Amino acid sequence: MSEEQEEVLVQSGDQILITAGDYKGELAKVITPYTNSISAEMEKRDEEGAKPRTVLKHAEYEIVEKA
Repeated sequence: MSEEQEEVLVQSGDQILITAGDYKGELAKVITPYTNSISAEMEKRDEEGAKPRTVLKHAEYEIVEKA
């Protein structure tokens, strides 16, 4: 039996719109794509001035703009 590899459709630097979870509706930038998920950095800064980061499954975002 052969295992099929999922093709990662996003690349580092792509802009995404988060469609699920705590950050739903926010824009973010892809830091690193993984097989089952991506790490992303939000565009808006938090109270301390840092840009929050999170890990999202591929079903939890839509690509807005390719890098």
